[in-house]
Amino acid sequence: MTRRLTRAITVAVTAAAVCSAVGPARADLLDDAWKRGNDAYLRGDYPAAVAAYEQLQRQEVASPELAYNLGNAYYRFGQLGRAIWAWEIALALDPESEDARYNLHQARQVVEKRVHDKLEGVDREPIWIRVVSELTLSTETWLFLALYVSFFGFLFLALRVRSRATEVGGHDAPAWGAIAATLGVLATLAGALLAGRFALGRVPYAVVLDDQVAVKEGADPNYRTTFDVHAGLRVRVLDRDQDWVRIQLANGLEGWVRDRDVGRL
Repeated sequence: MTRRLTRAITVAVTAAAVCSAVGPARADLLDDAWKRGNDAYLRGDYPAAVAAYEQLQRQEVASPELAYNLGNAYYRFGQLGRAIWAWEIALALDPESEDARYNLHQARQVVEKRVHDKLEGVDREPIWIRVVSELTLSTETWLFLALYVSFFGFLFLALRVRSRATEVGGHDAPAWGAIAATLGVLATLAGALLAGRFALGRVPYAVVLDDQVAVKEGADPNYRTTFDVHAGLRVRVLDRDQDWVRIQLANGLEGWVRDRDVGRL
């Protein structure tokens, strides 16, 4: 992971690509922040790189390159939870980013070695979420379309063969029908997978940012701490009360943390 992170910062992409969605009035400011962040990262000044990239982030620049570079800078700065959060954002913006996927996977392995949870199942999402997350949205879409078209193609062939067999008094070819039926089942499963992907996209998630965060029974620091969560843990956001949010873990446990303790996805 060290080798990949050292050379993986996106410097070839121009600031114009990162800031393409903003007007010319802010272009110079954002261009300067982008260059300062890249230069600071390359000379090993990771706090300065984080500050420059966060300046861009506060301007609501939605860029996978920015999120990816910010994740690298966070990691080098020793902020593992924030690095995982930034790479999750990079993947949400660009699901095909292999570098972000690789870094995220390696960072989660670091978390597993560093943290020994007393709570079981906090890192284990429900099986439908794990299945849906295995493939990218584009792959799931093309898989569904290919199976859907193939199903109707073989169904047409099966009906045509049966019609000809009936005309000549022969036997139909059951193989075509069996293939069509199989493709129909697979197309249905692929459709369910695609529907699950869109359902998952509507679930509000967040990532724990600090190394250890106390989860309270209610939205106030005076409530009792029920359990702790660690950096990089992916949680669901269920509710909000002023500067507190109610989170739910993969194993069903719920509680309240300060909004600043988690990064929204």
